[in-house]
Amino acid sequence: MMNEESSSPASSNVVAQFFKRLGQLYQLQLDKWTPHTRVRWAAALGLIGLFLLRVFTKQGWYIVTYALGIYHLNLFIAFLTPKIDPALDLDDDQGPELPTKANEEFRPFIRRLPEFKFWYAISKSTVIGIVCTFFEMFNVPVFWPILVLYFITLFCITMKRQIKHMIKYRYLPFTHSKPRYQPVATEK
Repeated sequence: MMNEESSSPASSNVVAQFFKRLGQLYQLQLDKWTPHTRVRWAAALGLIGLFLLRVFTKQGWYIVTYALGIYHLNLFIAFLTPKIDPALDLDDDQGPELPTKANEEFRPFIRRLPEFKFWYAISKSTVIGIVCTFFEMFNVPVFWPILVLYFITLFCITMKRQIKHMIKYRYLPFTHSKPRYQPVATEK
């Protein structure tokens, strides 16, 4: 009886170690992908293309496509939104604004959803969408043009609100590259 009790925790420990090691290997692969932004996004776009190809060739799973589109739109809005919403941070009469002069405090744009987490969520959700297309129970018959029109309307309304917010609080969520300053020539 003592042998049975002592072997049970050991087998449980082996399973826990296996899943811990599996998680470490998965995290290692994610860490290796982190600096390769263009390759990651190319892979994500490839996954989306694969998903759309499957939906078009099988002529179905429009609800899955619509749900995936709404989820990606939600992620995109979180990616464009600052972590600390200036609309909620009211310090003075006119509300907060980003600095416009050299002597004002510099507050860098920090996203609510960082780029890596944005890519990861899009990739993971697209893989889940691809898996859903292999099950007939997710192939709900709908009139897909209405879903497309509703998605376009929702996208336009949401983006209009986001752009107004960006204009009102003067922030631009996209930066192309790090600014490079030229050395000042000294006179002799």
